[in-house]
Amino acid sequence: MNQEIHGELENTRCSEIIKILSLGKRTGRLMLNNGAETGNIFFQDGDPIHAQCGPIEGNKAIYEIAVWTSGEYHFYVDDTPDVITVNSSSEEILNEAAIRIRQMDRVSSLISSSSMVYTLDADINEKEINLKSIQWKVIAHINGKRSISDIAQIVGLTVSDTLKVFYTIIKLGLLREADNSDSVQQKLKAELPGTPFVNALNNDFMKAIGPIASFIISATAEDMGFDLLSDDVDHRAAFIETLSSKILDEDMALYFLNTMTDWLKSGAIR
Repeated sequence: MNQEIHGELENTRCSEIIKILSLGKRTGRLMLNNGAETGNIFFQDGDPIHAQCGPIEGNKAIYEIAVWTSGEYHFYVDDTPDVITVNSSSEEILNEAAIRIRQMDRVSSLISSSSMVYTLDADINEKEINLKSIQWKVIAHINGKRSISDIAQIVGLTVSDTLKVFYTIIKLGLLREADNSDSVQQKLKAELPGTPFVNALNNDFMKAIGPIASFIISATAEDMGFDLLSDDVDHRAAFIETLSSKILDEDMALYFLNTMTDWLKSGAIR
């Protein structure tokens, strides 16, 4: 295995290496690492043809690697891949990578590392919140113990995409850095009506999404304009379906949807 080029990413970032290999019309494999993370980009006559970073392949893998600011790189001449997952030109990839790098530079000004641990702000119940589905999914796994990289793995996002989600949530004032004495998660209980329907809803949703369940129920109801005291079965069914979409685990989402749908059909006293 002929290693021809190597160095530190602190001195030369991935996009600069891609430019060098592209101009030189090089063929081979660029291997990079960032702590425990590793990635590979294969080139044919200067064009990237395959990339892999953990479970990610193709262009997304290149963009994930491109934002790394530390680690090492090595170029192995004439190494070739078994598959082709990249069909964009070097110029297209570099243009998109530049956008991602600018985004991550802004994120890193607020979040120094993916190993950081956050907890929900104690005053979150008093704040007006309008979040996207993926942001709710991330919030559901923030418990003052899991790191950003841990949560990225759980929700199935790249680390850089998860960092961007955290950046948005932090800017909204919903998170703060965790410490060993944090018990904020225990305080996240929205006041919900004590009807049989709401109690069943909260109990089953809590099994699926954890202690933040009542808060998400309250926020989702407000966002949809749904009255939790409503007896309208169709409105209740629509609300249950919306809540199920916020559950990351597909089996648990289906279980919640089926259980609550059965509850509605049972004719239980409501």
